Amino acid sequence: MAGEESAGASFSRLGRQRLDDRQDGLVPALLSAEITARTGRDPGDAYRAMARELGAVFANRVDASANVEQKKKLAKLDAKQVRITELAGEPIDQILTHAPGNDAAIGGVKVSSRGGWFAARPSGNRGYFKIYGREFSRPAHLGRLIAEAQIIVDAALA
Repeated sequence: MAGEESAGASFSRLGRQRLDDRQDGLVPALLSAEITARTGRDPGDAYRAMARELGAVFANRVDASANVEQKKKLAKLDAKQVRITELAGEPIDQILTHAPGNDAAIGGVKVSSRGGWFAARPSGNRGYFKIYGREFSRPAHLGRLIAEAQIIVDAALA
């Protein structure tokens, strides 16, 4: 499931793999309506059943101040500029600045470990960048992941 502020929900349609901030709430809402129409089930019930089976996902977003120059630098960040080997005590699995499906620039960075990930992207019209964090099993661990994400991005922008 995905929705508003989903860090670029992915839906495959006519070769497009990514939705921007203007669509990432609308399309999942329409998908939820279709799930209800086809199955007769509330999508929330379906999600809770999936979370019981696979585990819940915990999420948060924080905003960090950034000037225009820092936001431009973040949007063009190269994965090699992120010099870390661990995220919240776990080995890094992947650092992305381009989408795996079509190699399009994501306009920021996504860093993943087994237990969670963060994505950092500049705000288009405000003086900050956004850090999205997802944790797959430990809600208390999400705060550490977000705090480390801030440090990692600040170091990459320095």
